[in-house]
Order: sequence, then C-alpha cells, then structure tokens
Amino acid sequence: MKFLNRRRVTGAAALLAATALLSACASGSGDAPASSGGSSAAADTTPEKTSLTVAINPSSQFAPMFYGMDSGIFKEHGLDLKVVPQTDVAAIVSGIASGTYDFGFATVVHVLTANANGIPIRTVSTIEGQIKPDDEGTVTIASPNSGIEDYGDLKGKKLATVGLSSMNTLTTWALADEAGIDPKSIELVQLPFGQMAAALQSGDVDAAVMQWPFAKDALDAGGVVLGYNNQVMFKNTATTFMNTSQPFIDANPNTVQAFSDAMIESIDAANEDPDAARESLVPGLGLTEEQAKVAKWNIGGVPYVNLDSFKTAQGFLAKFSDDASVKSAVKGLDVKTLVWPGALEAK
Repeated sequence: MKFLNRRRVTGAAALLAATALLSACASGSGDAPASSGGSSAAADTTPEKTSLTVAINPSSQFAPMFYGMDSGIFKEHGLDLKVVPQTDVAAIVSGIASGTYDFGFATVVHVLTANANGIPIRTVSTIEGQIKPDDEGTVTIASPNSGIEDYGDLKGKKLATVGLSSMNTLTTWALADEAGIDPKSIELVQLPFGQMAAALQSGDVDAAVMQWPFAKDALDAGGVVLGYNNQVMFKNTATTFMNTSQPFIDANPNTVQAFSDAMIESIDAANEDPDAARESLVPGLGLTEEQAKVAKWNIGGVPYVNLDSFKTAQGFLAKFSDDASVKSAVKGLDVKTLVWPGALEAK
C-alpha cells in the first residue's frame, strides 16, 4: 500500500480522499503564511464567532476539553462548543477544509499530509499536552492467542488500526522497522477503537493499536501489551491536536485566540484535578462512571505545541512513502507554517 499517492482531483471528495488515503488533491505545498498569534493592534478581542462546531475522534484524551466545557472555561472565553463525534479523521480534515467544522481533531500525520497536498490546515492547540515519559495513551495490544510478544512478531499478522494511513499505522510501522521486519508485511484492518477489543477476542485481528478507555477491555481479556507507540517514538512533544483552516484564522483571529487559550486552561485544570476531569467523560463520551474512573490520558503534559513531532513525523512519512513525488512534497514542507504561532509557548 502506498502511504501517499499523489494525483490531481477536485471538489469535496478530493479533500476526503487526500486525507483518507494520504493522496493529493493538488500540487501545491500548502505553505500559505500563518497569521500571527493574537490581535495586538485591535483593542476589541471579542470572538468574531462564538458558537463553534468541533469534531473529535472519541477517546479519553478529550477529558481536558470536556472538563473545560463543564467547568465553564470555554464560556469564560465567550465560546459555546457543539461537539461532533467522528471516527474517520479524514472526514474531520475534510470538514475543517470545507468549513463544516470550525475546529477538529487531527494527528500530526494528517496535518502534514493535508498541507503536502495543498490543504491549509493549521494546528492551534494540543489536546492533552506534550507526551510525558510514562504516557500510556496509545498502546499496541496483541491477542493472548496470537503468540505475538513484540513488534517483530507482527510480520504477516492482521493489525487493527483506526485509519489505514493514520498516525497509529505510521508509528507501528516505525516500531516494526526498528524490530527488523518489513512494516508493509503487516496486514492492516481499519476499525474504530470501540470495535477493536471484540475483534481481538474473536480472532478477526491479531493485534490492535488502541486508545483508552477501549484498551481496558482488551487488557481485561488477557491482551498482551507490545508497547506504547507515542511514548517511544515522540518524547516530550504532542502528536494529537485541535486544528482549523487558514481561511478561518484569517477571518476569525479573536476566536482562534480564545479557543486556544481555553484549551490551554482546560489542560492545566485537568492536570490539577484529573478525577474531576474523568467525571466529565460520563456526559462527554457517554461512559459509565466505572469506565470514567479508570480513564487514562497524558495527565501532566505541557499544554503548548512544539515542532518536534512535526519534524519526526515528516521524516517517517518521507521514509515510508512509496512515491518519489510525495517524498519531495513532504520534505519540502516548512513545519513552522503549519502551526498557528499563538499555539507555541512564548519564549
């Protein structure tokens, strides 16, 4: 499978295809200049748009955001969020580009590939802060009956991943490569996180790259932990973000500033009171109280964005792509242009 396949297409379907299969919808490099953080010249910092549609890929890493909503942090910044669950990250990226979503979840991989294909997606905040050394948020789990004990045993096996061209696929390929096997020998099966534990138990897949709280079901059934992907491959940097489009930033700079500020405050607040943040997952994700009590995310992470994950993922994408034009497009990106400057910690 080509991780990226560059071709010329048009329309909304092109945006979805470009992100879903990491194929191209244009030949541009997506290097439109990002706007400056804040609005220093304007006295009025009132958000231009206050009712926002925000798309997420549901998992417990959104505990800080839900806690910020429940505790009034977003309201204090003049914002009201309508959260839309969406398990297809490609559809989220397409929705951001088309204006269907004001803000939305995407991994560093999706941000890079969208921009390599001329889609000006910009990162405006982390979701759970920069990854700590003990982060367990993304975990690869093997079925107890598979005989798989490490990444090197994945050769020829079926691996469940939330997206065939997702961040989780890329990190697993990188770990398999380090273990000495051909990453492309792994058979990928696209499944939502919520279906992975059952697929492991039934034998439909041999291993899965999972998020919490869904990972608990697999572990309770005897699943074998192979490793924590992001903890190993992305130290002291974030890999999952809230994003918007460059046109939205240009038209709504105060809204972007308010949203980013609210996310930072929400992450800090969840770090200070993780139990209260867990409780917000009951109404937020529809978890039971028992599920919420054991929910995990990157508690204690620094809330700001840094560019390290963009540089690391840029290298992985160039390495694992089978298409020379794609390698060139990815390598040609200036990652500084992909992050709204207000998301970076002031020095």
